[in-house]
Amino acid sequence: MTHSNRHSIKTLAKLLLAGILLAGLIVVAAQDLALDMSHAKLFAYIFAGLAALAVILVGLSVSYLNVYQWSLRKGGTDTTWFWFKSEPKGLMALRDKLSKD
Repeated sequence: MTHSNRHSIKTLAKLLLAGILLAGLIVVAAQDLALDMSHAKLFAYIFAGLAALAVILVGLSVSYLNVYQWSLRKGGTDTTWFWFKSEPKGLMALRDKLSKD
């Protein structure tokens, strides 16, 4: 196993442990709001909610990226360039070349 693989596995394990501990903290805090619910059931609801949130966020990211790629392929400008006074010179030259062809 290479050094980078061990580093990745360690980092993933730390993130997983931090997530579990954070979820446990949320369960303990949420127990005050739902007094009649067991810790396991409350944890399951919180886990399901976080999983649904993750699925929604990934879906939105994929759809936004697809729309952005489509607009760039159709000749649109990346909105990040609006912070600068003009587009990169190489991109302007490429557009000029494509428009002449």
